[in-house]
Amino acid sequence: AYMTPQVAHLQTIGLETLSLRYNRAAETCLNLALELEKLNEIESVNYTGLKSNRFYNISKQQFGKYAGAMLTFNLKSRSACFIFMNKLKLIKRATNLFDNKSLAIHPESTIYGSFPKEEKEKMDINPNTIRLSVGLEDIEDLLVDIKDSLK
Repeated sequence: AYMTPQVAHLQTIGLETLSLRYNRAAETCLNLALELEKLNEIESVNYTGLKSNRFYNISKQQFGKYAGAMLTFNLKSRSACFIFMNKLKLIKRATNLFDNKSLAIHPESTIYGSFPKEEKEKMDINPNTIRLSVGLEDIEDLLVDIKDSLK
């Protein structure tokens, strides 16, 4: 594949700020995971940067201070996931990862939507899970959007 000169230029510009963007998104993701654990409407939070996560020690070893800018959380039901996602205002619905904007997806119905039920069960795909790829927004704005969407 060939890049146009404009695309190559934009890629270069993006690389110059990659570390800053990653550190901001990953720090926000960690702090967001800590806050989400406190919400009664959320059944569980999966983020390897949390001490409660079974992969915490290996995550610290391999990734250091931050375990990335993506987390998942479970709600009480599959329908609660769709209600939640339909109410989001700031966080966008999209399958991309590591965007400057925070993105949410329901993996069971999208990424794994065409998989047979038996395969989903073998892979432990939970229909109550939301995947959140955290962007560069302020954590308080993200929390407001999440809390409002859980109501």
